[in-house]
Amino acid sequence: MRERAIDYQSINQKADRGFQLEAPSLERLYIDSALAMTDQQVKLTTIQGGERFEVLVESNTREELLALWLNEILQLFENNKFLPRQIYFSQFNGTKIKATLMGETYNPIKHGHITKLKSILPENLKLGTLNQGDNIFFAQVLLDK
Repeated sequence: MRERAIDYQSINQKADRGFQLEAPSLERLYIDSALAMTDQQVKLTTIQGGERFEVLVESNTREELLALWLNEILQLFENNKFLPRQIYFSQFNGTKIKATLMGETYNPIKHGHITKLKSILPENLKLGTLNQGDNIFFAQVLLDK
């Protein structure tokens, strides 16, 4: 999918921290969720796209797939200090994601302070459509720091 600006709302309440967003397709929702989560760690605009990683995740439910997908992004940071800036799906069917992530290795001088996030649990996600027939998908992701 083509790159576009990520439009999401941060959730910063006493007990909860995270984000919510809407997208015109389920595929775009998963891409935007990963980029919004990255933007919660460091400002997305500070990341360039020179490095590349391939990711494959599969699950039986949309919520679990989203949780596994976001956790895979967090794991890439944990293991490689990799921050994605652009994401392209070569396969997506609601139960499987095969993606190419373009981004760069975290550099504290360039990217500043990073907000460390814990694993995303399926029970901390809300996923669905806004109205019947509108095909506007939404996600709410609560993050643990």
